[in-house]
Amino acid sequence: MARNLDEFANDLTTVTQQIVQAATQGARTTAQTRALYQAAATGGEDAVRAAASRMSTADLQAVKKQLER
Repeated sequence: MARNLDEFANDLTTVTQQIVQAATQGARTTAQTRALYQAAATGGEDAVRAAASRMSTADLQAVKKQLER
């Protein structure tokens, strides 16, 4: 719990940064998922492999989680 206004401001800044970071990652994952869908729709397996090869393991795991929902 913040003891004064400065601590509260620092805590609020930290939380805001975490929210922005999470939102940015969520948008990135959504864009990557759409890119894989588009690749599958237009180019098939080879296009999906090419799109996936440009993603990191963490990105692929995030896409997998999104697809599982």
